[in-house]
Amino acid sequence: MGQFAGYIRARSLPHIGKWIDFSPAQICDTIHRPSPTTSDSTKLKTLGLDQEFPLSKGWALKENLKLGNKGGGKRISKKVVQYLQGFFLAGNLRAADRYSPKSMHACLKELATEGELTLEEIPTVKTIKGWIGRYSANFKKEASEKALENNQRTAVEGSTSQKRPNKRQKKVKDLLITILSK
Repeated sequence: MGQFAGYIRARSLPHIGKWIDFSPAQICDTIHRPSPTTSDSTKLKTLGLDQEFPLSKGWALKENLKLGNKGGGKRISKKVVQYLQGFFLAGNLRAADRYSPKSMHACLKELATEGELTLEEIPTVKTIKGWIGRYSANFKKEASEKALENNQRTAVEGSTSQKRPNKRQKKVKDLLITILSK
């Protein structure tokens, strides 16, 4: 690329003054690597230019990140989910039949001893607690949406045929209040 190939050319100020040419040999002579004097007890690891960087190229790129075990792990089988839903809904119908996560776990273990489930399928109490939280939130949301739909439907029907709310509207309202109060 001409007579200045490999050289670094610079000026004091842009567009002012003469070009100063620096050859690679001049640059290598001016680089000073520190070499401190230390005793045996105070040996330090120095990072020179010759040492390799411990991480491979591209280690910080987004596509090379390892985000742990997010989303991985064991899933609760459909059969176990059906049993958990049954335990949960039994508690919703009658407060006396309400199951705690520990009692759900114990019942699942009983089912495993009877041969309905395998021990590997049974989730931990902590996993059951998480499932209850997610399922409860979804259940309340769906129940609220259904109650609002029914309420709107009966309100439209009631506005044309009658002025007073009927027993069905009162039941829906009571159901909505009990679900949202939990």
